Amino acid sequence: MYITALAFWVIFLAAAPLYTSRARNPQTRPLAAYLIFAATFTISSFVIFAVIIAALSALGQLQALADPIAAAAFLLAVFIPAFVVARWQVRKPPHPPERPDP
Repeated sequence: MYITALAFWVIFLAAAPLYTSRARNPQTRPLAAYLIFAATFTISSFVIFAVIIAALSALGQLQALADPIAAAAFLLAVFIPAFVVARWQVRKPPHPPERPDP
């Protein structure tokens, strides 16, 4: 299960430059958009993964992920929200630099 999740994470990050080059805000540079996407996607997917695994472990239902349908649902529950959050961050316009008070 963990290897499958890691493989999907790598595939998402490998395809991310193609997506971020088109989905980014025009004011954001392509490399910055990719780095924002990769960092946000990685952090949010890790947090969601850890929370779901901890909840299943606390309930004693970790063995339920042995079922392929449950494993697929688990991966969708991890990566879809992570993708949505990363996409939202990439599309946001960059903040203007703050001007010092005179």
